[in-house]
Amino acid sequence: MTLFGGAALIALLYFGLRLAGVPNYWRGVISGALPTLAMLFYSLGHWPGGDVVAMHLALYVATAIMLTLTGDRKAGEPQQRMHWIPKIIVGFFLTLALLMAAFVSISINGLPPSVAQWFMPNVGGKPIYTAFSGEVPHDEAAAKVVGQYMKKSERQRQLGWRIEVAGLDQLKLGQAREVTVSASDSAQQPLEGAAVTLTIKRPGDGADKGTLAKLSPSAPGRYRALVGMDRPGLWVAVLLIERGQDKFETAKEIIVPTL
Repeated sequence: MTLFGGAALIALLYFGLRLAGVPNYWRGVISGALPTLAMLFYSLGHWPGGDVVAMHLALYVATAIMLTLTGDRKAGEPQQRMHWIPKIIVGFFLTLALLMAAFVSISINGLPPSVAQWFMPNVGGKPIYTAFSGEVPHDEAAAKVVGQYMKKSERQRQLGWRIEVAGLDQLKLGQAREVTVSASDSAQQPLEGAAVTLTIKRPGDGADKGTLAKLSPSAPGRYRALVGMDRPGLWVAVLLIERGQDKFETAKEIIVPTL
């Protein structure tokens, strides 16, 4: 919305200044500068990522340049063809903006399954996730993460807890939906007295602390909470169950569709 909405705002400002009699050069400067500065100030408090900011700035600059180059003709003058150099500049920025928009969309939401099947095999009929999964800065760190994961998996296997989660796949944008967790111990008895939390965050975004929901007990071994989503796209839901010194953690990727 801010991407193409900002471009539309630049066009409105440009033609509004044209009606006010402002010279063409200053029409381009003012109409391009105001949305660009607004985006920069907004990003200071709500940082969306350097790629998103660069994508917005590229499109805003390209829009202002294109309007400035094509909007200088006065009424009654014959229309002149634009020189090929400005055409290349405008085309470059527009192409760059579209490519960056596509890359950001893929990194957040992944490729549509129908498109992903063209490039990747659907091994064993399992779903294909193409969103950015994060990065590890060094090989040693990667090995350490793998080792920690294996140890945690073994501890959880020894616990023998059985966990069932319902409601995550039904989460909708702008609507609070109930998420329930059913838990039993190694003796197949309801797991009572546990602290159950659900964290939903973007994959690969270490700075995102996510949305935290604490599930309340509703029956022996059963916990529930209302969870609402304010943004669409691909998310990772991390469920943590703690009782005494014992911990059980599991994660699941979910997709929140747009309205």
